[in-house]
Amino acid sequence: MQQNDNLKNLTECWLKATKNTGFTDECRTAEFWNRRSAGYAKNVKSGEKQRRTEDILGFLKESGFNPKSAKILDIGCGPGTLSIPLAKEGADVTAVDISSGMLDKLKETVKNESLSVDIVECSWWTADIDKLGFRGKFDLVLASMTPAVKDLQSLERMMSCSRGLCYYSNFLKRGEDKAFQEIFSFTGKENPAGHGNGMMYPFMYLYLQGYLPNLKINHSVWKDDLLWEEAAEKMSDFIGRGQECDEETNVKIKEYFKKASSNGRYCSESDVYTGMMVWKVNGS
Repeated sequence: MQQNDNLKNLTECWLKATKNTGFTDECRTAEFWNRRSAGYAKNVKSGEKQRRTEDILGFLKESGFNPKSAKILDIGCGPGTLSIPLAKEGADVTAVDISSGMLDKLKETVKNESLSVDIVECSWWTADIDKLGFRGKFDLVLASMTPAVKDLQSLERMMSCSRGLCYYSNFLKRGEDKAFQEIFSFTGKENPAGHGNGMMYPFMYLYLQGYLPNLKINHSVWKDDLLWEEAAEKMSDFIGRGQECDEETNVKIKEYFKKASSNGRYCSESDVYTGMMVWKVNGS
């Protein structure tokens, strides 16, 4: 009885927590990531991004996963941050994303490098895994730092596609750059939570279900150096992912970053803790 109460209360709490993530509407979410696709694709090859990717691949291998000839599902794949290196290591990858802009960047790389990646444009929130032929098909299912897996239903859908392992990563704590707090304060806009609801709810759900995931916690400082106009546009996009960002708010944001910039550039710094975990699904 206590176990049932725990799961019921966790599920209710999780559902309430997702209401303030900014990622609730599929069309708005697709538009948000389409606008950011060019910048994301460019950053995939940056030194910091490469280091994070290598850390993930190393963690998967430590957890006993060998990508060679494995069937992998990458949920919320973006421009291919993980799909591309896993395909290069011999995996047969299926990459899913809600953003056509992100997938266009991935398609370019797949074509240019002749990689084995099947690309599917759809929302994981409403995906029919039986029609897609995904149920129990994959040796590894990934959901890396993506709002695609944001609640119990999307997590269970993810697990149903695996016949082996699942990998999930998200924020534990993200200390945003001071601009975030100041801008939300003077614009009166609501600050949506980070990526979905972070690591806490998925981990607690797995624990209550008897899983023992292999867990790793990371700490890093994320730095960005942008033209002030780009920083302002990025901030407007962030606000607009879950609410209207009117012209008056956009003007205030531009004025803020222009004033806060040095030589036309704005440097930001975020103190970030992330978690990643790998677990074996039941029945595999």
